[in-house]
Amino acid sequence: MTNDLTDAWNRLISPRRLYQVAAMLNMPDLDENATHNDDTPQNQQQAALYTTIADWAQLSARAAENLGLPEITERFAFLIEYTDQHAKGWHPAPSEHTEGITHAHTAETAARTVLARYITHLAEHRDDYQLWLVDSLSLRAYVWHVDTAEAHPRGLRRSSYPASAHTYREAEIPPHAVEIRTPLQIHRFMDHHITP
Repeated sequence: MTNDLTDAWNRLISPRRLYQVAAMLNMPDLDENATHNDDTPQNQQQAALYTTIADWAQLSARAAENLGLPEITERFAFLIEYTDQHAKGWHPAPSEHTEGITHAHTAETAARTVLARYITHLAEHRDDYQLWLVDSLSLRAYVWHVDTAEAHPRGLRRSSYPASAHTYREAEIPPHAVEIRTPLQIHRFMDHHITP
């Protein structure tokens, strides 16, 4: 590692490549105005992106150090839906990755994780969804904490109905978290996704 500012300046990479680095680090949404404004000079975009990536890397390093701690997670049922300018309301998104059970510490974390995983799936199989990936596509993830949903008065069910997001939705049990991605967020991720 060097502290030579000139050497660092010579090694700077473009904002496009920095977005790819951010995607690889599984960073949450970047501040679009601060880091990806066409009117902002490239050096300011680079500076903002480097700072954001550095902050996230430091937080991730602390999280990695704590991996040895006992893992306590809860079960969450999730459902991913889509809408676009031609759709009336929200509809089940295509693929087998749009409903299931996942484990996380919180409902919010589960919602962010399943939606990011689904968008990554779309990016890696772009050709399979080419006709569906319209410019106006929005996605949302509904998440229910399984134990809480089962204890809900409307959650009382016969044993023939397994715990699932569709069951909770039909029973009108409110979700514990909802995460939405706008068309701009989806396409920005797709544009900067690095295929393994």
